[in-house]
Amino acid sequence: MVQIRRATVDDAELIAQLVKPVHDIHVAAQPDFFKPYALSDELIADFRQRLLDPLNTFLIAEADGEAVGYVFAQVIERPDNLYSYASRYLLVDQISVNPEARSKRYGEALMQAVFDLAKLLELPRVMLGVWAFNQRAIAFYERLGFAPRDTRMEVNLG
Repeated sequence: MVQIRRATVDDAELIAQLVKPVHDIHVAAQPDFFKPYALSDELIADFRQRLLDPLNTFLIAEADGEAVGYVFAQVIERPDNLYSYASRYLLVDQISVNPEARSKRYGEALMQAVFDLAKLLELPRVMLGVWAFNQRAIAFYERLGFAPRDTRMEVNLG
């Protein structure tokens, strides 16, 4: 049985540890872009600062009293401009589930909590970004109903 709870500033170090599995996936796929994971006072302070922002929500999944993953979502408000209408949505910035806890529906539980939060905040959509190399994550998001909205492309000239 999974329990989802809202993180507090006291969870900064825990979240800094929980980010490692997903960060390691990114480092392995894009070592020219992502720095190797290092648990540091600076990383913990970064999460502590994010936890203090009222537009940010961190949710922690616990199974048998042990943290197995987390999700970080932000309320985004875009003003009206010449090209697009104003919009408000919930952006999933990070999600990570420990490798030994994957395929046990903890990720689904975290994302359902995000959907519930968006409804509570009367936000009409949930958005996220995913790296093209992360096919497992893409399949996961598609199972939850996500569909591509736009594509960012690059050419490496170096």
